[in-house]
Amino acid sequence: MNDLELIRRLRSEMAETGPDALTGARERLLAVMARQPAPRRSRRTLTMRVTGLAAAAAVAAAAVVIATGPAALPVKPPAAAGDVLPLTSARNVLLVAADSAERAPQGSGTYWHIKRESEDGRRFWGESWTTRDGQRWSRGEPGNGPGVVKEPSGTFWLGPADSGTEVTMDELEALPTDPEALRQKVTAMQQGGPVGEHDVALLPLASLIAELPAPADVRSAAFRALAGLPGVRRTGAVDGGEELLIQNGRHESRLVVDPETSRVIRTSWIPTATGGLMGTNRGLLIKLTTGWTDELPR
Repeated sequence: MNDLELIRRLRSEMAETGPDALTGARERLLAVMARQPAPRRSRRTLTMRVTGLAAAAAVAAAAVVIATGPAALPVKPPAAAGDVLPLTSARNVLLVAADSAERAPQGSGTYWHIKRESEDGRRFWGESWTTRDGQRWSRGEPGNGPGVVKEPSGTFWLGPADSGTEVTMDELEALPTDPEALRQKVTAMQQGGPVGEHDVALLPLASLIAELPAPADVRSAAFRALAGLPGVRRTGAVDGGEELLIQNGRHESRLVVDPETSRVIRTSWIPTATGGLMGTNRGLLIKLTTGWTDELPR
């Protein structure tokens, strides 16, 4: 008889035992205890059986501890900003995008590529390829022909050319990563004062999140600075992201931001990296494609 059969039999006997049977069992137990000790071999066998039962019980107890102890609890990863902030306001959308920008890997590639076209692909508003050392090739940009043109200097405009400042790649990388310090820095780099109730920092900050090859921590600071400015509101979720309305003086811009990638994917009006102000009418939106690439200018 093995241990499990013994336990099963004992359990079945106990379930059927009455008072009289218990009295008789007690008497038999006392009689057995008065006998001479059993041979050593049988004692050893009994010890092995009890040890086996004890080991099984110990394993079962350990299993219970492992199954119910703190170590068995699943570890929940830290929440991202998108899991905490509902996308119900322009501020929240921009803060989630700031978090995504901060976590984005540093881009690699030979050229910073910017392309502007209509959503349906029927209109083209130019594209450019700029190297890290400041050489630029452009196609279809204002003032250039339809073919690829190499420009002697590939600086970027932080804000429109009539009020902003030209910056190099090194100067972009040296911009402050604190939102308030960044707002003050780009404000000092602009000509003129506030437009109505709005801040002159709005246009250069929009440039930093939309077209310029700013480092991840600078882009994150730009999103956070924009979140603290007036004149920015959310109009709702649209295809590809969240639509924001930016009012700046007499200019109104619709911006579609993907909070998960921190990219501005469509806009109706934007200060360009080359110092222009580009806008569309009749509800059209400019589709923006930006990023580092090794694809040659064409």
